[in-house]
Amino acid sequence: MEYVNLENAILYASDRHGVYIPQYFAESIKRECVSGIDPTDLHILETGPDLCNESYWDVWNDVEMNAIVTDPDSGVEYCLYQDGDLWLVPVNDMQ
Repeated sequence: MEYVNLENAILYASDRHGVYIPQYFAESIKRECVSGIDPTDLHILETGPDLCNESYWDVWNDVEMNAIVTDPDSGVEYCLYQDGDLWLVPVNDMQ
């Protein structure tokens, strides 16, 4: 298991969003700040976890593992980390 230092992390979505965290992420993140994923993945997540969206969790797994969110002001790059809550963790703090 990798060590994740949350000291410099940013809480993006609390666990109160439950199964809708991926949908919330896709609806709220600035698209121009996200790289490392297929942009259509965010459109899939926006539709939510209903029965017609069979790929929701597979797509979320890919997004969570590969997305890089770049702060447009500082240039800091963040990975996603979910432990119930969804965190933006600076790439340098992922080991």
